[in-house]
Amino acid sequence: MIKKMMHMVLFWVVFQVLVPLDRLLAGLMAETTDGRRVVTAKRRGTQSLAARRTYFAPMRSSNWGELLLPVLYNFFEVGRALRPTLREQMYMVMGSDRSKEENMGLGGIGTDAWDDYEMSGRKGMLDFDKGYLATYVHKEYPVTFEIERKLRDDDQYGVVAGTRARKMGISAEQKMERDAVSVFNNAFDTNFAGPDGKPLVSTTHPKNGNKTGNLSNKGTDALSVENVEAARIAMETTPDDAGNILGMVPDTILVPPGLRNTALQISGSELNPTDANNAINPEAGYRVVVWPYLTDSNNWFLIDSVWMRESLKWYDRVPLQITLLSQSSTEVAYEAYMRYSFGWDDWRWVYGNEVA
Repeated sequence: MIKKMMHMVLFWVVFQVLVPLDRLLAGLMAETTDGRRVVTAKRRGTQSLAARRTYFAPMRSSNWGELLLPVLYNFFEVGRALRPTLREQMYMVMGSDRSKEENMGLGGIGTDAWDDYEMSGRKGMLDFDKGYLATYVHKEYPVTFEIERKLRDDDQYGVVAGTRARKMGISAEQKMERDAVSVFNNAFDTNFAGPDGKPLVSTTHPKNGNKTGNLSNKGTDALSVENVEAARIAMETTPDDAGNILGMVPDTILVPPGLRNTALQISGSELNPTDANNAINPEAGYRVVVWPYLTDSNNWFLIDSVWMRESLKWYDRVPLQITLLSQSSTEVAYEAYMRYSFGWDDWRWVYGNEVA
């Protein structure tokens, strides 16, 4: 009688553990067309520690590689969350369901047509000048990794999930962050051209095909109150291709770590930090963004953050996924995969200084 009761209790415990686990796995995993299991990263974040612990109960089963997927994914997301990111602040991050995305730059719109009705009684026809076409072709970024069976046999799969997966998450976030900041690191490099055939920051941005002449968003001055003023004026008077002032309102100074204090002194001082006569500092009030991944210690950027997020684009074609590839008697192989593209539609939201 006692043995029978013990069996009933054991059955109840197993039922309480495995049924919630099965539902949890069903919610996290989807089956691909070729029968493989995949976990997709839909957002940054983690689940509770209690939920993660429930994964470890059935790891002794023969399909332990599949059961380990949610464990890997959760600690992978923990690792991603450990890395601070500016990508989502600087870019307009969007999804995509195409092989590529295309956007048109600012171009120009004439204003004379608005006066036609009062002058002649006829409604004016707006003249739209097309900007340059920006094309975003999504690139693939797959990596593979293996976990040895002996780690499972020696009850070390918790260490695997908690250490290796976290490091993989950190690595994935660093990869995307380095790609995001590369727009600024390569801003002056002619090998990294934008839609108009010029780098992001240039003295020779061509107007569209219907107009002649070049426009500039580049300086060579070190960061100072006076040079921020010069950059601000240049941005505020930046025209579109038709010659209409766009009214850019720069509100952000982007700097590497070495220029942080200088930028904060300029932005946060009501008095001019370089003037001994207590003159006011008209350039105070900018938001200072320090991006540790900026590679040049002297270059800096003045930005209109509203126009930046209209022009600086990041497309996630396939969010980060972890897929079970194969399982043998000695190891299990996984693949981490992501596919995305990034770049800019137009350059007028930024003024960069390439300092010698």
